[in-house]
Amino acid sequence: MNEKDWLIIHSVYQHKNITRAAEQLYTSQPALSYRLKQIERKLEIRLFEEGHKGLVFSAQGEYLAQHAQKVLRDLQQLKENLHSLEMAQQGEIAIGVSSNYAAYRLPPLLSRFRQSHPGIRINLMSGLSEEIFTLLQRGEIDIAIVKDDYHWKEGKELIDEDDYLLIGQQDFDFALLPHLPQIRIVHGQHVTQLLERWWNANFSHAPNIAMTVDKIEVCLGMVTHGLGYAIISSYLPLPDSLYRRPITLGGQPVKNRTWLLYRYNLQSSPMMQSFINILKSNQP
Repeated sequence: MNEKDWLIIHSVYQHKNITRAAEQLYTSQPALSYRLKQIERKLEIRLFEEGHKGLVFSAQGEYLAQHAQKVLRDLQQLKENLHSLEMAQQGEIAIGVSSNYAAYRLPPLLSRFRQSHPGIRINLMSGLSEEIFTLLQRGEIDIAIVKDDYHWKEGKELIDEDDYLLIGQQDFDFALLPHLPQIRIVHGQHVTQLLERWWNANFSHAPNIAMTVDKIEVCLGMVTHGLGYAIISSYLPLPDSLYRRPITLGGQPVKNRTWLLYRYNLQSSPMMQSFINILKSNQP
């Protein structure tokens, strides 16, 4: 039995008429009648009851017709799934990513995705989380990887988490921190406010900002050479020589959290779902 045979059984059962079924299948009545006889002979059954006016299916014919409907439905689903898999190997994903995550976490995840989807083009933009979230709101990117969930109402997942640390060339008196030179890293608004809340909960004086830099590597270089202390998240392995101390707020560690934000309708795309699953697999 091939697909055409199942279509014949299904059409004849629907119409209960050989002529109308032949018209639907774009074949002649004699050709259709001949094929029905071949099906009966091959399966050693009788499709129709004899001695009845009109076309009446036998018990075997009824069973075969019901099975034909299931087979055709399964074949259609198979074709659709295969087509979706083919389409999933083509296309483009537009991603907006906070800069540090793009530098230190995302590359191996993108490599995994490319291995399974070599035909997909990744259009990646990095920057401050606020800028990336604005692009998501405007529909200019498909996925945002940012430092806050922004009360996003659609799909969101916490995909990365580590501690914020005080680091210095050597141990220091915590109470003297406002008087020591700080190497400050430029952050987005959310992280800046988070660290300011921690500072204000512990000190009444503003920090002594000695330098402002835009990259963790630059900050580490300054701290390693004794030019000040810094507050950083542990994206990079720290030199063993550096002193480090986790910071807490309300008795809880202050966390550097990264969120994956996306629209619910992306879940219907096998390509997007595969990419989202890879990012989610790296959850803390």
